Amino acid sequence: MFHTSLPLRFAHCDPAGIAFYPRYFELCDAAIEDWTAAVLGIDRRTLHLDMRLGLPTVSLHAEFATPSRLGDRLDFTVAVTRAGRSSVDLAVAIACAGQPRFSVRYTQVLIDLAQGRSRPWPPELLDRLNKEIS
Repeated sequence: MFHTSLPLRFAHCDPAGIAFYPRYFELCDAAIEDWTAAVLGIDRRTLHLDMRLGLPTVSLHAEFATPSRLGDRLDFTVAVTRAGRSSVDLAVAIACAGQPRFSVRYTQVLIDLAQGRSRPWPPELLDRLNKEIS
């Protein structure tokens, strides 16, 4: 599993200082971007601009446990739960000081950006994904 921590900043909160739920998805995307570089070994710039590949989300399911507040340090755990021919299922758990705050299950699909269609994972990337399945 991949771990990273991100602060809950003013820009992520509503006027009451509580995490605004759409911003949670931005934070999750940042954690997945870090996961992409660490686990797949390819940063998003290289993936998109050099390889002309994308990894859009095609499905997500979110559950909210406890509100997060301005200044909280959020701990993200990204786990691969399934690797398909051209897709990957990810489970992202967010906690603060060990207390669950939010979780999301994603399905993302590898696409050829020029064609806008899914494409199979290159074998070396599929191998990396399969080694991460928890």
